[in-house]
Amino acid sequence: MAKSTSYPDPQSFQHLPNASCSCPIHENGQPFTAPLGIQFADHVEVNPIDYETAAAVYDAHHSYMDSLPSVNLAHHGVYFQGALVGAITWRYPLISRKRIRHGVDGQLRPEPFDIDELPASLRPTARRVLPSTDEPVVDSEVIAGDNIVEAARICLGVRMPNLASAALARAQERFVRDYADEDIRFLLTWVRADFDAAMVRALRDKGWTCTGYCEPSQASNREDKPIRERFKWRFLCPVENVREQSTLDRWSQ
Repeated sequence: MAKSTSYPDPQSFQHLPNASCSCPIHENGQPFTAPLGIQFADHVEVNPIDYETAAAVYDAHHSYMDSLPSVNLAHHGVYFQGALVGAITWRYPLISRKRIRHGVDGQLRPEPFDIDELPASLRPTARRVLPSTDEPVVDSEVIAGDNIVEAARICLGVRMPNLASAALARAQERFVRDYADEDIRFLLTWVRADFDAAMVRALRDKGWTCTGYCEPSQASNREDKPIRERFKWRFLCPVENVREQSTLDRWSQ
């Protein structure tokens, strides 16, 4: 496992609850965490980890996908003050091409569909996560699947307000920097449609746009998974947005 930058001894605001889990996050006890209201983003970092470490984190803590694809581009460990607290895995998606739609100012727009055709239980969430449909689609393009990279797993093993947003920001910046020579234009991830939690807020906060959804469907050539029986939101983020935000963050320091 990659070693993280060393930090001073944990500060007094951190707490140490009991933990019974023995995954790589909790093998030495519960990691220190920060309560709501304390600035901590500068103490969050991302470093490469191996497949086995990532798989063990997902097996212990992922809400609905405890397994890991066998072919991946990168596994990132999320660290808070040097302690592993989560993992994010990147891979090429299992698609050959994807149509991308743009609005007046070039921002991503969702694919056209009627929210009222969704199951009634999903309609309130759809109205929250999807961009307004008042703005028209003025342009579209079809891009190859190898121009898109998927955050196939995003998982935190501790409860900590706003950690998801900070972890995602660090991970996407690290991935875009490490794979700058690749012809990657968009980042992709999926969120279970009835899982309206911190990760949805983190995605929107970090430049991701919900562009549509995937209906329940089991893959004929893969093991059946309960998640494939659920609706999922599709989120996309232009890589250029990540580069611009990273540049702004450096200038503001």
